[in-house]
Amino acid sequence: MKVRIIERIQVKPSIWSGGKTYEYCIYPPEGSYSDRQFVLRISSATIESVPSTFTKFEGFRRYLVMLDNTLQINHNKEDKEYKQDSMFVFNSSDDITSFSQGTDFNLMLAHSIQDEVVELRVFPFMTKCNFVFVFALKAMDIRVNKEIFKVEQGDCVVVENPNEVLLDIEMGNRSIVGYLNL
Repeated sequence: MKVRIIERIQVKPSIWSGGKTYEYCIYPPEGSYSDRQFVLRISSATIESVPSTFTKFEGFRRYLVMLDNTLQINHNKEDKEYKQDSMFVFNSSDDITSFSQGTDFNLMLAHSIQDEVVELRVFPFMTKCNFVFVFALKAMDIRVNKEIFKVEQGDCVVVENPNEVLLDIEMGNRSIVGYLNL
């Protein structure tokens, strides 16, 4: 088992048409976002231009959570609104235009990944999945089995669990959590 803390302040931004994106993690590690050569990508982005059109990616689904604002979008010609800290799940090839500014959490998964769990939660959980992440919405302690990690708001804890041992994970505050098999 390998635990990494990816600190928000260490993540370098890159530009997208509507603002900046901060890539926390891409899998496989040698993967490329621009070449669409990956199966998982965890990022956060700012939406600065309004309206802004989300980048399309064939073969992926996305989980998006607004961290500081309500998300007002047009999704395939239908107007929708998502409150802060609620999850919006969509096919990455959908037509999405945002009419909100703010900062989001964004998880992209290739369609080849099945049976993932991605949710906002505060309660502890156990899993044998080989890939787990916890994105901190506030500063807190996160316990992975018996080891405690201190994280700040916007940090992401990634657990690689290739031997699929049982993980017991507890968060000190509400977080965005995902567990899946790569």
